Amino acid sequence: MDFTKENTLAEIVNRNLNASNIFDNYRLNYSTEGKSRIGDACITQGLNAEVILNKLKKTENSGYNKLKISEWETGLLCDFIINNHHTYIRKNLPKLITVSINLIKENKCDELIHEKLFQLKNEFEIHMQKEEKLIFPYIKRMKRKVNDMEKYETPPFGSVASPVKVMEKEHRNAYTELIIISKLMRSMITKNNNNASIRSLNEKFTEFISDFNFHIHLENNILFPKAIRLESKLKKQILKN
Repeated sequence: MDFTKENTLAEIVNRNLNASNIFDNYRLNYSTEGKSRIGDACITQGLNAEVILNKLKKTENSGYNKLKISEWETGLLCDFIINNHHTYIRKNLPKLITVSINLIKENKCDELIHEKLFQLKNEFEIHMQKEEKLIFPYIKRMKRKVNDMEKYETPPFGSVASPVKVMEKEHRNAYTELIIISKLMRSMITKNNNNASIRSLNEKFTEFISDFNFHIHLENNILFPKAIRLESKLKKQILKN
């Protein structure tokens, strides 16, 4: 699949979801900075854009890509995100925290890693509750109203764009914290390269970041733009009637 330096990171992943693996490997932030052109993103990271583009060209469409997630309706996206990615966070972040505690007892883990993981767990739970109790239900109601011509009532937050901005800001903050933890992890591995528990923690954390990136890509670059367009369509539909 051919791309140019002008394509955005989000566009590329939307057309070929397997590109996310390449972006993860090269630390190209397609989740919270998906609107960045790949050429600009590579310059920022000190990467050769042509090398990345060649790798993307050789990447086959498979797995999730066959599902055409970017074409899914908003309700299905909400359910998919909750059932797969919110569930993943709730299941795996506590495991990372437990491993970090055990390593601290052995004096082989930076306590700051544990503190940040614990803080993230609390922040993620609050964040996910906002989405599950407020934003996602509203997005689902909008879709039903468009389809069934139900009466539309303005939500307490005015427009879906308002909470979306808050969610996107929280996504950026979480990404920043994950990068800080990742750097601390790499430093810890350098000092304890032969420790199997530390290597295991790092592998699980790397997997966690990959899931986070794809999760946030689905929200920032697919679900939220669809929701904003859907709300605009709904309001125009109401004005016509």
